[in-house]
Amino acid sequence: MSSPTSPARGTPASPSFVVTSPADILSYIPHALGFMPRESLVVLTTAGRRLGATLRVDLPEAGADPFGFADGVLSFLQGDADADGTLVVVYTEERWERRTPAPRSRLVRTVETVLDAAGLPVRGGWLVSRSGWRDVFCTEEECCPWPGQPLDTVTLSALNAELIFGGSAFDASAPDAVLRAAPSVAVQDGASAAVARAVEGAQAHYAACCAGRWTAPDQFRATSALWDAVLPCAGEFDVEAEPDVAGFLLASVESRAVRDFLLASACLGSPAALDGATGCGLLEPGPPAGTPSTEEGSPIAAARVLPDVRGGGPLEDAVAALRAAGVVPGPGTGPDDEPAGSPSAGPASCGAEALLYADVLAGRYPGAIAWDRVDAMSILLARLAAVSDGESRAAALTMSAWFEYARGRGSRAAVFLDAAERAVPGYRLARLLHELLRRGGLPAWARSRATAWTTGAAAALHDAA
Repeated sequence: MSSPTSPARGTPASPSFVVTSPADILSYIPHALGFMPRESLVVLTTAGRRLGATLRVDLPEAGADPFGFADGVLSFLQGDADADGTLVVVYTEERWERRTPAPRSRLVRTVETVLDAAGLPVRGGWLVSRSGWRDVFCTEEECCPWPGQPLDTVTLSALNAELIFGGSAFDASAPDAVLRAAPSVAVQDGASAAVARAVEGAQAHYAACCAGRWTAPDQFRATSALWDAVLPCAGEFDVEAEPDVAGFLLASVESRAVRDFLLASACLGSPAALDGATGCGLLEPGPPAGTPSTEEGSPIAAARVLPDVRGGGPLEDAVAALRAAGVVPGPGTGPDDEPAGSPSAGPASCGAEALLYADVLAGRYPGAIAWDRVDAMSILLARLAAVSDGESRAAALTMSAWFEYARGRGSRAAVFLDAAERAVPGYRLARLLHELLRRGGLPAWARSRATAWTTGAAAALHDAA
């Protein structure tokens, strides 16, 4: 699994601090990742004397092909067009015997060879354990005394002090980092029994009302519009105050089509995602069989189900507007246009939109991502997971994992996936994403500094969560 981070766009490629020693570099890594790596290889790109992107990957199992591993590392780093060199750090508890090569030295030398051939020469490397750190390339005790430097030299480094003084902090591990931001990953929230019953009742109600209807065009678009209405206030969304809305949202993600659509919608925005879902044939051509009708024989408006809002404010206004609008227009639909959900607007006429939709879900899309929407969706999902169980909880947690994957934070994604597995053993999307992470996959947008999620958004995400 991998956890790359990139400097914020439009800012220098390294922190605005003076890096004067290996201890400074080692102190920077956990701040950049948000947690202390374990059994990992960390590679930092450099541009002159500045630090660039930070990549963390799990150390491979014994017997794994070192050149295949090194090629994978290189593929993650090639998006940093400004890089002219690299630094490598091995974090391991494997024992380093005196006067012997460092643990994983063959792997490090292979990575060095591959990166050097690609124009990213390794300019330094260290091994870090719980007892200390030492230059991974140096075997001369005259210049690199045995057994190495104590970890206190990292903790007390000038850069670490400046980072802490500036408000930076990190967790002991990736699971700790996730649990601090989203405690509901470990256990359900201690919501009152009354709140839990209200959300559960609302969820059951909307699941029954919308059974077989989630992909009917009007219901699908109405569901999308409701999520769009909630996202701007995700940080203030109060499940206790709005159990009906929470129940509706949880019921909706039990639909695989809605769940997957919301992943694409968060990344692209709803209009493009709706075009893609239509192009992929996910929306039914008309109301499902058995939809109640008026005396004149036309489907009744009640086929579009929306929750009741108790708290007023912008959310109530948005839902009221949806109710008053009748049929929710499809993206790009004007008064003289045919509705996007009509039979003629199928895959043949929406090929590009369908391909874009599929590429986002598969991580092949190389373009820009709507990171504000992704971050808001993560906050909202954490709140919903706290009051859910069963399939809806597994869906919310797996969606959260996918958004961590989208950010390029595989270690954190794995924590969410483990929680989803506990909620519903064998949940299919969780298993598929677990396998993707095991193979070291990263989405195309995360490989370029211009389109990757940046650590500058992390503090705001944590504060809101």
